[in-house]
Amino acid sequence: MAAPRPPCVVPGEASESDSEPELLVETAGEAPAAGLKVPGEASETDEEEEEEEEEQQRPKTPPVLAEEPAAVWGGGPSLLQQRLREGTGRLRGAVGSALRQSYGSAARSLGGLGGALGRAQVTAAAAAHCLRLARRDLRAVADTIDIVTACHLLPDIRGQL
Repeated sequence: MAAPRPPCVVPGEASESDSEPELLVETAGEAPAAGLKVPGEASETDEEEEEEEEEQQRPKTPPVLAEEPAAVWGGGPSLLQQRLREGTGRLRGAVGSALRQSYGSAARSLGGLGGALGRAQVTAAAAAHCLRLARRDLRAVADTIDIVTACHLLPDIRGQL
């Protein structure tokens, strides 16, 4: 009987099934790296072949930057940029209008408060003047009463009452 021969593996040939052990062929004492694709290697599925062919046929295009759509399309600003500009303009107008309205109403309120405060100050000054006059008059009356009660020249009218 002849001794069983190990199967011959051709570089680049895929195993027939997943259950069949893969044998690595050492070339010049070096083992091939894991995951290394050998030219001419058979793909495992038909889809992989189609994808590889499509990738090779597809022209390589540089990545498109989102900041420069006008340069990519060769035209003016995009519709999104136009909408953003319009929205920004409307927002600025609305914010400006709201600020003008609130500052205007605050200025009117402060003007009204300033007028009321001025009137209150005038009224307070007039009340203080009236109080000074009343105090002066009360002192004059108190002095007159003191003079009358201290004077002995006048007849005593207390007893006759």
